[in-house]
Amino acid sequence: MSAMVEQPPKKQQKTMPSSVVIQLQSTAGDPLGAAMEVPMSSSPAELEKLVHALKKAEGQDGPSTPYAFYADGQTAVAGTLGEYAEQTPGFSGETALAVTYEPLSVFRVRRVSRCAETLPGHSDAVLHVGFAPDGKSLASGGGDATVRLWDALSKTPRATCGGHRHHVLCLAWAPDASKVASGDRSGEVRVWDPKTGASLKTLKKHSKWITALAWSPAHLPQPASAEACEVLASTSKDASVKIWNTRTGSMIASLTGHTDSVEALAWAGDGALYSASRDRTVKVWRCREDGKWGSLALDATLQGHGHRVNALALASAFVCRTGPFDHKSGREAFKATSLAAVEAAARAKYDAFVDANGGPANAERLVSGSDDATLLFWTSLKADASNKKRTPKARLTGHQQPVNAIQFAPDARKFASASFDKKVKLWHGRTGAFLATFTGHVGAVYALAFSPDSRLLVSASKDSTLKVWNVADDATLPGHYDEVFAVDWAPNGASAASGSKDRTIKMWAS
Repeated sequence: MSAMVEQPPKKQQKTMPSSVVIQLQSTAGDPLGAAMEVPMSSSPAELEKLVHALKKAEGQDGPSTPYAFYADGQTAVAGTLGEYAEQTPGFSGETALAVTYEPLSVFRVRRVSRCAETLPGHSDAVLHVGFAPDGKSLASGGGDATVRLWDALSKTPRATCGGHRHHVLCLAWAPDASKVASGDRSGEVRVWDPKTGASLKTLKKHSKWITALAWSPAHLPQPASAEACEVLASTSKDASVKIWNTRTGSMIASLTGHTDSVEALAWAGDGALYSASRDRTVKVWRCREDGKWGSLALDATLQGHGHRVNALALASAFVCRTGPFDHKSGREAFKATSLAAVEAAARAKYDAFVDANGGPANAERLVSGSDDATLLFWTSLKADASNKKRTPKARLTGHQQPVNAIQFAPDARKFASASFDKKVKLWHGRTGAFLATFTGHVGAVYALAFSPDSRLLVSASKDSTLKVWNVADDATLPGHYDEVFAVDWAPNGASAASGSKDRTIKMWAS
């Protein structure tokens, strides 16, 4: 008689209710209407129609704004609410589900997929490329000690700016596109007129090479002697941060406190200036009073990295970089008629960004990357007169080698990091949660750039290629013959540009 084999009990399948009570809320946590019962089969498209109907009833916005939805504030609702419930352990539906709606970009950038133009001219490696905030001009700098200005629309050279005595290491455009600054290996900063290529000012106070440049956002109060889009910050291997009035050429302030080379710089929309150093710290500098630059001082020191800090990324970087220009409103970018108009447009744009990102307490977020192969995610960075040390919200691990580039998407919903480990990683812009790893490069990844609609990411590598990434459709852009050091995406979404050791700049289009 054969032995009876005991069968394991069947696993009970999770039963789901046919409907769920949800409470729609903005990114700032403000409820939209009352809690309501909706079918579990509700998709993002149906939730979007519901948001439009509720907002129309309150007289807030039109029916064209697209939205993304997040359950419990952080998990994206990609399918139906039922699919979300099945994939969420412990989901019961007994309490109201908080569903956050977030406005998306109303225009879509097409993926760049071919080399539209090669721009020769540099006689040495191209180390930096950067589009003007209006997307109509491009600046490049490199080992031949020149800055070259290009018409980004016709892809033709506009001017060659000579005067630097050593490699041009970094570039930065003023938020109104009226000036472009460059820093070189000899410690000299120059400011250029992008229309003529003429040198406007030469700024000489640093004793070692320039590592980063950042313009004060156009909407912030300026020193008494300066106007909008005239204040520039520079950092150097001499361990200092210097603030300049680029119209008069005078130095407004010299910020000391770092004990080693300052490697990265970022100027936030709330007025904070962040500097990252080889001394393993990030320092936060603020004016104690708006517009009172005599009160500019150290506000906080951010510690936590175990090795030098190489890169910084701010959630508000794109909106501050592009100043008054709003490419979502049509084909014609903002045309500056006065400094007051520039400031007003930039202020309205920044305020809209803050509202869309949960208010002043949540909008400004910072990520730092280090040789210790980790990223630190910082929030709650408001001014603090006590100068106490702050702790990061999260330590992000996963890279196996030094992190050398970080960038937030323009909508600040995600950010990307690049490393010498040949990987690009994607992270949640609010929580720092890991989202994805992009593999494919066979050399160190040097630079990153998001498209202005936040849907595409391009990475530049030592392997001589650029790669364009999104969840569904990736692309490899061959064309360079040597290491690619720099990449940027035009703020109007028209094209991307890359600079390489092969001495060329390539313009990429759809």
